[in-house]
Amino acid sequence: MPALSFQNEVETMHLNIPFKVMSIYSTIWMRSKARVVVKGLDELPPRRRGERRVYLLLNHSTTYDIVALMHVSKEPFAIMMDKGAFTFPIIRHVLSGAGFIPLDKADSKPAVEACGRALAKGRPLLISLHDGDSTLGDWGKPRTGGIRLAHLAGAKLYPIFLKVEDDRIRHLRFKGVNGTEYPYTTFKNSFYFIEFLKPFDLSTLPPEPSHSDYFEVAKELNAKAEGVEARYETFLADNRERFAPLRRRGGSRFRVAW
Repeated sequence: MPALSFQNEVETMHLNIPFKVMSIYSTIWMRSKARVVVKGLDELPPRRRGERRVYLLLNHSTTYDIVALMHVSKEPFAIMMDKGAFTFPIIRHVLSGAGFIPLDKADSKPAVEACGRALAKGRPLLISLHDGDSTLGDWGKPRTGGIRLAHLAGAKLYPIFLKVEDDRIRHLRFKGVNGTEYPYTTFKNSFYFIEFLKPFDLSTLPPEPSHSDYFEVAKELNAKAEGVEARYETFLADNRERFAPLRRRGGSRFRVAW
């Protein structure tokens, strides 16, 4: 099946203008940087009318994870992301217009409430399991926010695992308008794996879960992430010579209806 043209991609997406712009940019960028392998699409049945979904990112891959996810998107989603990206005037308006939600780690309540409103409107929500900094190679401790939101909204919870080849990651910095240097990670000529895992059943939680109840679920999902990471590391190590001559470009022809 041939890859979709940019024109066809736009025609088949029911997106707002900022999301369209970001999706096209993401596709151009990913096609030049990686061969994207999407796995587990059979775990995503068509979303029923009124169904709510939360997609939990089990790990950090690089700074460009959102770009990769937008590249394979067939429709818009909401996502909570660090407020730092919203400090740049033009970028702030594009992100806000696309429906992205800024997170202030010092006061997360406004972001959590915005996520709840997005779910109530039927928009799929992507949110991270961890609060670490992927630019430093640290996932950080698992957090419960996405699990709590899914449970309270009656949403189905879909775990996602992301993987870039470790030796293709580059650690860089850019200088902001205030002169501050910000670290970020990018990649080139790499496989980029996006794997949808089996939906996680939240029905075993008590009617009014405590923080410890949610945290037990977070720890279980964190352990799952570590297991999937080990599986990919083994797979890539076993196939290093076979994959070495392959040109890792072109993105993916698959599009995900969240």
